[in-house]
Amino acid sequence: MPSHSANAVPACTAPAPPTGDPALRPTLIMGVGNTLQGDDGVGVHALHWLHNALGARPGIHLYDAGTLGATLLVEIEQTRRLIFIDAMRMNTAAGTVRCFEGAAMDQWLRRAQAGSVHEVSLGELLDMARLLDRLPPRRALIGIEPGPIGWGEHLSAELTSALPQIEHCVRDVLRRWTDETA
Repeated sequence: MPSHSANAVPACTAPAPPTGDPALRPTLIMGVGNTLQGDDGVGVHALHWLHNALGARPGIHLYDAGTLGATLLVEIEQTRRLIFIDAMRMNTAAGTVRCFEGAAMDQWLRRAQAGSVHEVSLGELLDMARLLDRLPPRRALIGIEPGPIGWGEHLSAELTSALPQIEHCVRDVLRRWTDETA
């Protein structure tokens, strides 16, 4: 189901167990991209894949961030752990999946910020949260090298084949974060 604007995916959310500040969501997974631009929409397609693979899990909120915008700052401010999934030019083969966490993510986003096609880049959103002292302490970026981007609602074969690897990366990050807090 195509989407090109920011939308919550409520069917993917289970109530979070009460911990710490009740106003903060434990984990937010944001799928980024324009599903009308083929491989650029991989973050949103991955979000729907994760909905089917993970189902509703307590404390995990899946969110279609569309093509990003400053209004997403509110969502970012209200979470402890944040995972972005987005198409990223990394000069690798189409379908390559890489995960950046914490400082490595921040460093990658600073380098990539100039080439962002979004209204507001991921790096700018995190800088705003940092200035407001609301940067999620745990954050990760799962980047997928896109093929050529053009009009179309479907992912290339390479990116469709990468969806299970994206799921594996998300599960790995969540497992690590859970182990660190246990």
